[in-house]
Amino acid sequence: MNYYLLCFGIILFYLMISYILGDLFLYIISSKEQSVTYRILLGFFCYFLLFQIIAIPLKLTLQPLSLLTRIWWILILAVLLLFSLLRRKSFPEQASYLKNLLTKQKWPLLTMVLLILIQLILVNYNGETYALWDQSYYIGDVSASVYTNTISQYDPYTGALLKKLNAEYLLETYQNHSAVLCQLLRIPPLIETRTAESSLMVILANLIYYQLGLELFGKNYRKKGVAFVFFLFFLNLFSFNLFTSAEFLFFRPFEGKTILACIILPMIFLLFLKIAGNHLERNHWLELFLVISASFGLNMSAIYMVPFELSICLIPLGLSKKSFSVWIRYALCLIPCILYGGAYLLTKHYFFFYT
Repeated sequence: MNYYLLCFGIILFYLMISYILGDLFLYIISSKEQSVTYRILLGFFCYFLLFQIIAIPLKLTLQPLSLLTRIWWILILAVLLLFSLLRRKSFPEQASYLKNLLTKQKWPLLTMVLLILIQLILVNYNGETYALWDQSYYIGDVSASVYTNTISQYDPYTGALLKKLNAEYLLETYQNHSAVLCQLLRIPPLIETRTAESSLMVILANLIYYQLGLELFGKNYRKKGVAFVFFLFFLNLFSFNLFTSAEFLFFRPFEGKTILACIILPMIFLLFLKIAGNHLERNHWLELFLVISASFGLNMSAIYMVPFELSICLIPLGLSKKSFSVWIRYALCLIPCILYGGAYLLTKHYFFFYT
């Protein structure tokens, strides 16, 4: 029971720190966006971009996991301090907004919470998985890192010390963050990944669905946004094929591929819709650049998938708007893809990090 309380605490921590980072990011870019769920989504990507910046140098220089844990939690405390200094004057305004939202939109929000709870129950009571190798990697890598106090230096399948760091996951730091949480909280990796991480991804996926609903139907039609969440839940519940991400969301929510399919790609599409509504709005482009930059540390398959989605969305937009600025910003958004793609090819074929 204590472990499940810890998982609940981890989820609350994720949501809280994501809201804080999302609020800081929107404050820095001078955005007037007030949505709580949108802050959480942006903050999630801010969180893992910061972790990626800290973790990769330590990972490549073969530093102990305990050093990463200490540095990361010092940074978290610094973020909390920065938030209290920069945004303390906005606390009454944010509290008033939340109070009005809960008062005026009580039933849609309660329905939304109920839909998410149903999905959380389904996911957490389902112990079945059909991807044994992938599951073994994500749980095994976290376990090996925690119990050896290293950062992805051991083979998650055999427990043997690797001769060199695995190039396929070298720039991916999502599982390294799980190892940090497990080391700090003394929670077993199996429970942290299969319960806390799985639940978080289900929550975030539904928040993206909700934001998509608001973007499609208008922010004044929150009931339609919730209805859209229900429709996608119903569709996912009865979908198990190669053409939807439902199998990832309900069977493998703690894996990096799930984050790519259910969080990163839908979030990029959400930002595309916002950009298509007003392609001259600078803030949405900055938000898109943030999501792209953070995506590679969450799952390295984003190196291939993100450029395709950007091209599919932004090339037709540039042609239809006949705006040179769209092409310039599209090119800027491709820069992180090119940099990470180049780094992946170099570390896979030319530069190796021996243990």
